[in-house]
Amino acid sequence: MQPRVVFFAPPKVTPLDLAGPLQVFRNAGQLCGAPYRIDVCALTRSVPVEGNLNFSNLFLYNEVVVGPGDILIVSGFSSDAYPPRFFRLHRPLFKWIRDARAAGATVCSVCTGSFILAEAGILDGLSCATHFTEAGSLQKRYPKTTVKEGVLFVEEGNVLTSAGIASGIDLALHLVGKRHGQKLAFDVARYMVVYLRRSGEFEQESVYLKHRNHLGDVVHRAQSLVIENLDSPPSLGRLAERVGASPRNLSRRFRRSLGLSVGEYVRDLRLERAHSLLQEPGSKVEQVAKACGFSASRQLRNLYHARFGRSPREIGRAANDR
Repeated sequence: MQPRVVFFAPPKVTPLDLAGPLQVFRNAGQLCGAPYRIDVCALTRSVPVEGNLNFSNLFLYNEVVVGPGDILIVSGFSSDAYPPRFFRLHRPLFKWIRDARAAGATVCSVCTGSFILAEAGILDGLSCATHFTEAGSLQKRYPKTTVKEGVLFVEEGNVLTSAGIASGIDLALHLVGKRHGQKLAFDVARYMVVYLRRSGEFEQESVYLKHRNHLGDVVHRAQSLVIENLDSPPSLGRLAERVGASPRNLSRRFRRSLGLSVGEYVRDLRLERAHSLLQEPGSKVEQVAKACGFSASRQLRNLYHARFGRSPREIGRAANDR
């Protein structure tokens, strides 16, 4: 049977919340030779999109029957677009979502789409994720759910919720990996030029991006040099020389701009890269440690135990078993 993904686009939908996961499933179908059937539905046949755009030629949601084995993804929307009256006016929508789950579909949300799942009662008694700016509001409005902050996505049986915008791509890659194997998921990620595929337990923002929102040109250049040479990063002295600073001055600037020392930044980069590499089929701890610049695999194991309470081999095996 042809695999199928149904997207629900709320009014004022965030375009990447829909287009990002949709592209994952489209590429997955192309690469595995079994194209997905992708249907996009809404309350009306045309919906406004953030950015003064419109999506049109859509199915009406009540024309779409979501069945066993299907994936239903509710996209996020502008948080100021939904006064309480909207939820009162569209009770049949929430029944449609409940019926999809009861039929055996996998039900997902991206970003603020979690509010629609919560209103449908799908998240009662479950943990969930949403955009970090809306986590407090979601928890207050729907106290029967437990909102987890600082994660990319949460999986509770056949209900998955993701955090902000681009994390919908991470969620979609996770679903592709579960259905078709991790190798295909990584092939899709590479095809889409997704820099690092992250799992749900990683923070919402990649360390590769998290510490680049400062104005220190010297520090930015030092960060780029470290990233480009992570398998054999330059010493502090050599790094300082290459960016035209003294070691002491570079250390001070690093701490002021990032809140981290150079060594702590290198450690976090290595950890995220290792976490991604360990999810690849057939990965070996020793090879991953070398690729991340560790002189011995023991260093990587110690770091994993300190951060996750598990060994890298256990985490890699769990990822490949999903």
